[in-house]
Amino acid sequence: MNPSQRFLDRFDFLRDEYLASRRNKSGKILRILLREFQNPASAVIADIGCSEGHITESLSRCFSLVVGVDIDYPSSLQGKFPFIQGDGSYLPLASDRFDGVIINHILEHVASPQSLLDEVWRVLKRGGICYLAVPNRYWPIEPHYLLPLLSWLPRSLASIYVRLARRGTHYREQLPSYWSIRRLSRRFSIQDLTPALLKTPELFFPDDPALLAKASKMKWLPEWMLKILIPAVPSWVLILRKT
Repeated sequence: MNPSQRFLDRFDFLRDEYLASRRNKSGKILRILLREFQNPASAVIADIGCSEGHITESLSRCFSLVVGVDIDYPSSLQGKFPFIQGDGSYLPLASDRFDGVIINHILEHVASPQSLLDEVWRVLKRGGICYLAVPNRYWPIEPHYLLPLLSWLPRSLASIYVRLARRGTHYREQLPSYWSIRRLSRRFSIQDLTPALLKTPELFFPDDPALLAKASKMKWLPEWMLKILIPAVPSWVLILRKT
């Protein structure tokens, strides 16, 4: 990506929807993290790819320290939380320092997803966790450009598709499959929260009616069937623990 082009500028046609989504997801992330930490008030968290900081600012009210990290400098930051500008593949953070790291729909945007997860491993304390949310490459509608089957195509054809649809000039995203994300995360102990989110959505995002409605369509499925369908759902939420 051209370093002079801010991330949000690439999705200007979806800017309002993107920012609203970040605000809505902060409640879900907070509820999940509060279940993972026995003493949240002492936890130090890094929010990688924090963008304009809606999630970071929300979490900072509940944890000892929440640091936002992004390759772009958010124009609306105004000292709301500690911020470090940096590339996720070379995090400008100390090793073994953080109790938690958040990667919320960011992994698919970086040049090297493996490098980012290796850096997360480095900065986490032993026993620390990473909240990882990532979209499914094989979901029929690509979530960033809202174009059918876009992420199924080779990169060169996908870029042509994006240009023809007047949604940009290149397709740079690298959406994973369920199996590739587990392979990328193999250094960690992996807990897949996706089934729990689909079975009991009211516990995780009661204040997000749109997401609650979508998840509620699957909550009535038997648990064995839900587990079979997990590789085919639109996105996944995993807790990666450094053991």
